[in-house]
Amino acid sequence: MLLTKCALATTAFALCFLGLPQSAFSHGGTAQNPWDSTHLTNLPSEIRAQAEKWEAACGAPIAVAQQFALYLTTPSAQFVALHFDDFQCRNRGVVCDASGCLHEVYTKVRGRYRKVLTLRAQDVRLVREQDVAFVEIQDRSGGARRLLRWNGSRFVTQTGAENR
Repeated sequence: MLLTKCALATTAFALCFLGLPQSAFSHGGTAQNPWDSTHLTNLPSEIRAQAEKWEAACGAPIAVAQQFALYLTTPSAQFVALHFDDFQCRNRGVVCDASGCLHEVYTKVRGRYRKVLTLRAQDVRLVREQDVAFVEIQDRSGGARRLLRWNGSRFVTQTGAENR
C-alpha cells in the first residue's frame, strides 16, 4: 500500500514537472543563454531604444541578461527598473564605476514609458507596499539602504526610511 502511494506520488510529480511550459524554467537551468537577444527585444520600445543608445559608448554590440529589466505594477502605475550590472558592455566603465552600476527606473504615463530615476548603486529594488511603489537603494559601502517613495510624479526620499 505504501509502495503504491509512493509510486503514484512520484508519477504525479513527474507528470506535473514535465508538463510545465518552458517559460516556467526561466530563472535557472544551464541550457538557457543568459545573454539571449530576446531579453532586449522584448523590452517596451521606448526603453529598448534608450538601452540601445549605449552600444556606441560600449564599443561593441550590447546584450542584456534576463534580470536586466524588472517590473512592478501598482494600482496607479507601472514601473520598469533597468539594472546595468546585467548589461554586457565591452567598456564596462561606461555603466559601472566605484559607486556602483547604473540603474534607471521608468514609469508608464499615458501609454508611454518615461524615465523617472537614474542613479549608480550596488543594487536597486522596486518594492510595493500597501499599493505604493518604493525604490530601495543599496550603495557600494553596504551601509543602510535608502528608500524612495513614488508620489505620483517622481520618487522622493522616504522620511524615516533608515528605521525600516
